[in-house]
Amino acid sequence: MSINWLLLGSVIVYICIVVGVGAISSRRHPAKDTKDMALAGKQLGPLVLGGTMAATWVGGGTITGGSLAVGANYGVFPALGYTLFSCCAPLLLYVIASKVNRRGAMTVGAIFHDRYGDFAKYFSAIVIVIAYVGTASYQFKAFGNAIYVCTGINIDVAMVVGVIIITSIAMMGGMRSVAITDCIGAIFICFAMIVTLVTLTGSNGGFSGIAARAAEGTTKFPFGNMLVLDWLALTFGGTMNIIGDQNFIQRMSAGKNDKTLKRAIVIFVVLILAVQICSSTLGWVLRTKYPDVNSSLIFFTYAADAAPVIGAMMLACGAALILTTANSYLLSATTSGVMDLWCVFVDKKATEKRKVWYIRACLVVFAVVAFVMCRFFPDVLSIQTYVYALYSSAITPALFAALLWKKVTKQGAVSSIVSGTLITLVNEFSGKPIHGIASAIFAIPVSVLLLYFVSKATYKGPTDSDREFFKEQGESLS
Repeated sequence: MSINWLLLGSVIVYICIVVGVGAISSRRHPAKDTKDMALAGKQLGPLVLGGTMAATWVGGGTITGGSLAVGANYGVFPALGYTLFSCCAPLLLYVIASKVNRRGAMTVGAIFHDRYGDFAKYFSAIVIVIAYVGTASYQFKAFGNAIYVCTGINIDVAMVVGVIIITSIAMMGGMRSVAITDCIGAIFICFAMIVTLVTLTGSNGGFSGIAARAAEGTTKFPFGNMLVLDWLALTFGGTMNIIGDQNFIQRMSAGKNDKTLKRAIVIFVVLILAVQICSSTLGWVLRTKYPDVNSSLIFFTYAADAAPVIGAMMLACGAALILTTANSYLLSATTSGVMDLWCVFVDKKATEKRKVWYIRACLVVFAVVAFVMCRFFPDVLSIQTYVYALYSSAITPALFAALLWKKVTKQGAVSSIVSGTLITLVNEFSGKPIHGIASAIFAIPVSVLLLYFVSKATYKGPTDSDREFFKEQGESLS
């Protein structure tokens, strides 16, 4: 495969821009302590905050897995259904936004510690590290696919390049650098996806012409060729994953105040709806053009074949999607690893300066682990399904209960966290999934039911930690 210098150049230009912006931000506002590193000093305004939340949501998985892969493999309606349902998640984020912002928590583990105690904090930190390193791994895989299509070089080599770039951006200035580059990426992604969909649809006879050439079953409402249980696993797993996502907890904590945060969520919803609807439809449209291309490569395959300006825009868009999400998840995983584990069990007396350097060193270690991990799974969609099931069953139910349910108990939360983790890991890595059904179908209901019934059975009135927790949120236990 010969090198397409225009496409490669567009990716290089975009990367240079975001690295340059990150470097300038890091130089102007160096991370002096962990609050600066993880929460940007709680100084993010609505546009930057909304942009970074959107960029975290719509990552490389959006165009190599997720909504685009569902549209390409199963049809337009299951993809749009998945998109519209999951985009309801920000409504739930809106409910807890002010509570999280007032707490200023750097990690989910910090919230769990205050409500459920030490074990919940440590166990959840391990789960978050495993899940988020997995998320970073499929961003690396997506970056490798993009560079492979552009240049024809070995995918593993391309992934190594991606690992270096992504890790470097996260190391520069922590959340402040990540948030600003994310905001630039989110706005560009939204513009590029709309232009690509309009151009591609217009050049292929409009939606009616595309529907006439679509594979049998892919226009069937509501699930196309997708099994209902598979759609439920991906959709509910993805939605539960996002509403409890530590990245969003950190970003909600990084906003200046409640008013800023709620404006940011509106910007966030507008951006993700535009991108996800375009992505869902693009997958279905592109499948009529490339019936035999793997869904993880189909976006980049069209970029290589499209008119030069559109192709360059698509590749830069792909790079933006991948970079913005990968560095966010790497930073979030390392924050949990360092703050909730390393500085508790290894270096209890670490200074703020040393903690910042621990985070930077841990970014490199986790990036290497993510690179190794992405070789275990056959495609991006399979990694997403595993990550969604793990996080959405082990973390999200206990997190929402901590913030909203005043009668949840430590025992109920721990049973939920542990059961969700064990069911997912056993089902994914045993080689014999239960009846061939995705992990989320089992793990989420079991986790929620145990949370509720064990809490009901063990509740004996509010504890001192319950009173202190809700007092800090400005709420009473009555």
